[in-house]
Amino acid sequence: MERMEACLRAPPSMARAGVEIPAGLVEEILARTGVAVSFFNTDGTPCAVGPQEESADGDALRSLVLEALERSEDRSSAADGRLRAAWPIRLRSRTALVAAGELVLADVEGRDLGERLLAAVADAVRAALSAANARAESEAASESLLQSFEEISLLHHLGEVLRVNRPVAELLKYVCGELRDTLDAEAVAAYLTDGDEEGPETIVAGRLPFSAADLPRVVAHLLEGLGADQPIVVNNHCQEDPVLAGISIALERVVLVPLPMHEGPPGALLAVNRAAGEFGSPDAKLTRSAAASSAIFIENRRLYREAQEMMLDLVRALVSSVDAKDPYTCGHSERVAITCRRIAMQLSLSADEVQYAYLSGLLHDVGKIGTPEHILRKEGRLEPEERLIMLRHCDVGARILAGIRKLEPIREAVLHHHERPDGSGYPSGLKGDQIPLLARIISLADAFDAMTSNRPYRPMLPLDHVRREIENHVGTQFDAQAAGALLGMNLNGLMREFMDRPTSVCVQ
Repeated sequence: MERMEACLRAPPSMARAGVEIPAGLVEEILARTGVAVSFFNTDGTPCAVGPQEESADGDALRSLVLEALERSEDRSSAADGRLRAAWPIRLRSRTALVAAGELVLADVEGRDLGERLLAAVADAVRAALSAANARAESEAASESLLQSFEEISLLHHLGEVLRVNRPVAELLKYVCGELRDTLDAEAVAAYLTDGDEEGPETIVAGRLPFSAADLPRVVAHLLEGLGADQPIVVNNHCQEDPVLAGISIALERVVLVPLPMHEGPPGALLAVNRAAGEFGSPDAKLTRSAAASSAIFIENRRLYREAQEMMLDLVRALVSSVDAKDPYTCGHSERVAITCRRIAMQLSLSADEVQYAYLSGLLHDVGKIGTPEHILRKEGRLEPEERLIMLRHCDVGARILAGIRKLEPIREAVLHHHERPDGSGYPSGLKGDQIPLLARIISLADAFDAMTSNRPYRPMLPLDHVRREIENHVGTQFDAQAAGALLGMNLNGLMREFMDRPTSVCVQ
């Protein structure tokens, strides 16, 4: 039989157009039966899967194969002392290839036995191919299910951590770590041209095969090759690219998906050097899914921050209108808000609680919008009736914020920020832990700013004096936990922070 080109070698079995041919099958049949088996494509061209003896008449065997293909049935012939047979192999309801067997006849009387032997070989070949392809299909299905599970699992985990108040870098660090583990890549990196911080940001899980400083060059070069109809880059031969090879000789394979930015050039999510070999379509699909989720998160976070900044601007405008009623307290609410935030951070409260602390401090005196200016500006002691009006600002502030479900913790803090641990405060005479923590924090921050600011009845107090006043009133006027946090700070640094902030404009 003439030499034939091997099809597609993939030990331990060999494949042809999606057909798995077990390695060693040809040799085993030849050794056990003396039948030389060969395989042909559905166009009649030969496909070898192992060492075979040359046929005495290769044209006769191919003619028999073509006849079997045309009639879609087994065909056999005997000539020149040889018995030949061709058997169409049907897999998944279609003819996938043709197997052919050839046997040397010792004499004419042995033909009947030879035909039965070839028929048995045909059954064995069909059974072997059917079993091999069933295994291959099962493995492919398992691999597909595993890949689908990994994709769903990754997207599920991302869904659990996608919160718009979470920093982008923190989220992308999680994405890169999860994707690296799933793809078994040497490294996964995210490059943002415009992140939460000023300028570009780079987040890496694993170890890049090049300097992190070269990541922008790698991303820019790979993005240059993207077209409108090509949303992803898969390059398993990076060393054939002079630019990539010049950046690093260790960069072998990469899959990259762009991350669109609101303004400016896009960033990218990329994985490099998969340990198991080349990046394939499932890896590209998974990377694209992770990038799509990340891009949506980044855009939602941008919109969230814009809405948050707009809300804060509106709140500051409202608070400024209150502070403007008293020139001596101009900027007071902003300073109290900053102090509240610093105390909350010192207490290791959550990011949401820190933000609530800041907003509570900003809004703590919003009820004074209903207090007459002559009372707010009065330099001497308030008359009993005036004092009663002043005390109402807690209730007024709480009513202003009522009905806003998201601000309920802030409303409670505004209502009770003049309560005292010993129960001598107002409006409800709450004691100790009955007072919301945010209200206790505001109470201290409010008093701290009053003592460190110039007032009509006295100048600002030295910090040492302020510290002693707070220490002397812990447990009566001030909460011990909040006081410990404030006194544990660098108070000089806090005062410098107030001085470095832009001066508030209070219209009188």
